[in-house]
Amino acid sequence: MSTRLNPRNWFRKKKRAVSFVVVTFDTYFFTRLLVEKIREFVGFRDYEIIVVDRGSSDGTVEWMQRQKDVRLLIQPQTGHAHGHGEAAQKAAKQATHPIIVLMDSDAHPVHPQWLEWTADRLDDHHRLAGPVFHGNHSGNPYGWYIHPHFLSFWKKDAGKLVVLGKKRGETTDTGEEATIRMLDAGKGLITHPLEPSDIRVGHPDFPTVGAGVFHAWYGTRMVKDANAVDSETSGIVTGDAYQTPLLAALRSRYRLKY
Repeated sequence: MSTRLNPRNWFRKKKRAVSFVVVTFDTYFFTRLLVEKIREFVGFRDYEIIVVDRGSSDGTVEWMQRQKDVRLLIQPQTGHAHGHGEAAQKAAKQATHPIIVLMDSDAHPVHPQWLEWTADRLDDHHRLAGPVFHGNHSGNPYGWYIHPHFLSFWKKDAGKLVVLGKKRGETTDTGEEATIRMLDAGKGLITHPLEPSDIRVGHPDFPTVGAGVFHAWYGTRMVKDANAVDSETSGIVTGDAYQTPLLAALRSRYRLKY
């Protein structure tokens, strides 16, 4: 999709073209909000939004099919493995533009400079950009990584330096392999701090904002495996205690009718 021109843009230079990749499963509210906020904050550039749906039945597919700037890929989940990273990897290889911006379905931009801080700063040395998550995973000797809820990289690196699946099993997170490979190769990373959002709904650390992007966390996992989330967060993140007030806060902030 090409950004529509208007008289105010005649003498402006277009920013880099970007392909957004989103994997979703029954997160209609969050994914619709993400698409709408991408449009609001994408700036003056060519872009496309590739949504990979894993088998939603909540209206996500029907709404996406009506969006002219969305390319919908249907890839139902098979087996028990989540497969989020693998689905994102396949979508990235089908992208039109040279820069990929991977986003979780429950994330959305909140600052007009979010892409200038990340995707627009990529070069031959700096090949990965986004907010940093610190985690002690046994497969990662660095103790931190750019979290894949908002990860910017060159398409040419997809499947090579940027591997999104869990190649080391459960010893790393989805997308963590990309950070490890980049650092091992001596490449530069453009990093931003990850901080708590001003929307507080009971959890001391989530939701977050990093590099101009809001992330709800647990959006898809609340649908797929609420019991695991309940156990992992000691009962803090549940539908009633976390997700319901979070949705209410976002609807109020953005005056949403859905």
